Amino acid sequence: MNISVIFAINKSGMNGLQNNMDNIANNIANSDTVGYKSNDTTFQELVNNQTTTAEVNLTSGTKLGLNTGVAVNGESINFVQGSLQQTGITNDFAIQGQGFFGTYNQDGELLLTRDGSFKRDNAGQLVNANGDKVAVDTTIPEENWPSGTLSVTSDGTINIVNNGNSTSVGKLRIYLPQNNEDLVSAGNNNYTVTNNDRLQVMTNANIKQGYLETSTVDLASSMTDMIATQRAYQLNAKALQSTDDMFEVINRLAD
Repeated sequence: MNISVIFAINKSGMNGLQNNMDNIANNIANSDTVGYKSNDTTFQELVNNQTTTAEVNLTSGTKLGLNTGVAVNGESINFVQGSLQQTGITNDFAIQGQGFFGTYNQDGELLLTRDGSFKRDNAGQLVNANGDKVAVDTTIPEENWPSGTLSVTSDGTINIVNNGNSTSVGKLRIYLPQNNEDLVSAGNNNYTVTNNDRLQVMTNANIKQGYLETSTVDLASSMTDMIATQRAYQLNAKALQSTDDMFEVINRLAD
């Protein structure tokens, strides 16, 4: 195996570890973010470099290969249920079980999220912290909703209560992708769907008003993973430096 292959192995390892450290750091930064789902870095082995029998003096017929490093295969989102934290705030909502809230950004694009921290804007519409409109099937246009207290049942039905009188005005739309692998992170704790034809509106969602879903990041575990990854990165860096030193010695001897 030549020196360039050794360099390539060390370099691919360091690149993969750096990507993993960035991912872990992002998880740690979002350990208190409402509805955040932790991301895990996945790796794949690079092409197997076949070594001939003559090179290592193997018995005839024996095959030997050496993996030439690793590459980041992608990131997997851990969609486990987060704990529900009671806030007592009327416009806070959490989903118990499957499903995602829908919001529409300024371009009208549908985004999915587990963050149910909403509010009503000056026009009376239900929006998130960014001002994106929450997906609601209305029976009364939101701008015409009566004044009063928002009350939402477990299936998402929205009622406005005023002086003991309750008016049904619509229903929160809860989306369910056919497969979570269809979801792609869109930033700001949002997801898009690669295939909208596989997106369904749930009829049996379980919504808790006055609650928010906490982040699924295990902070202690993430800190441990960060330390282990940093150490592995340092070892790869030292190995790369040793390879470089050895290469310089070989060049001097060749001269």
